[in-house]
Amino acid sequence: MARTIILAIAVIACMASLLQNTAAETTHVVGGDLGWQIPPGGAIAYVTWASMQTFSIGDILLFNFTTGQQDVASVTKEAYENCNPASPISRKTTGPAEFSLQAAGDYYFICTLELHCTLGQKLAIHVTGPAPQPSPGPSLPRTPVNYTVGGNIGWAIPPGGALFYASWASFYSFFVCDTLVFNFANGTQDVAIVPKDVYETCNINSTIAVFTSSPVKITLKFPGEYYFTSTYLSHCSLGQRLAINVTGTSTPAPAAPPPLPPPPPPGNRTSPAPVPPPVQPPPSSQPPPPPPPASVAPCQVVGGFYITILSIIAVALISSSVE
Repeated sequence: MARTIILAIAVIACMASLLQNTAAETTHVVGGDLGWQIPPGGAIAYVTWASMQTFSIGDILLFNFTTGQQDVASVTKEAYENCNPASPISRKTTGPAEFSLQAAGDYYFICTLELHCTLGQKLAIHVTGPAPQPSPGPSLPRTPVNYTVGGNIGWAIPPGGALFYASWASFYSFFVCDTLVFNFANGTQDVAIVPKDVYETCNINSTIAVFTSSPVKITLKFPGEYYFTSTYLSHCSLGQRLAINVTGTSTPAPAAPPPLPPPPPPGNRTSPAPVPPPVQPPPSSQPPPPPPPASVAPCQVVGGFYITILSIIAVALISSSVE
């Protein structure tokens, strides 16, 4: 029996190590939905994409492109800066192509086809030390995240047009209770929540809400689509607009209601205390988006799958030893 228990512990330890190593490695799809091609708006698309990622040793870069129309080469910093494809460190011509990040430091990639690099098809990234190992244990509820719109550029007329904010949004998953932070210079910009048709046409004939004092913090209270722009003349048509989709989080099982108090003894009955009316929340200064589905409970996450798998294996092995 003791030998079987030791074997069970060894199996659990091996599986835990395997799950940790798997979780530690991330595959980064270069450019997101844009893929690997000459980017509209120039090199800012890949600069923006890289700035939204964290690269660690063991991660993988995945370049999606059409074979024969693009390639990808790992090059030196000098070759990257000068768009010189003459002596690449390595080159791959079949898409999709993968590069494994085996060491910390700077990595540089370009397309070697004529003028592609000059037109912005190049990527520079920095790789940090090993990715942190997840600690074993049940998953904690997801903590709401603050997203600074546009990163270091903030909320302004973006270089490269509307692609900039579309690229920025594509790198994130937004959930109920997250917050968008719009940073801008007061008096030069504003932030407007608008309907979808206003966002698409840039015809600012109606708004849901307008905020003029930076920083503007907008909490995403409900799932669904949100649209933002600036009401300043031509700012929307020049690319200062943002569309995001917010996902609802998992709903935990409702807690059991507390037991009712025992009735008073006979002869000493009193009238029941009046039930106070429900407290109404104070009005929000921000207009709410459409109401959520009844099943949505903001900021709750159901976890524990990792521990459950290991527990089942342990019980099965130990039970077999007892038999």
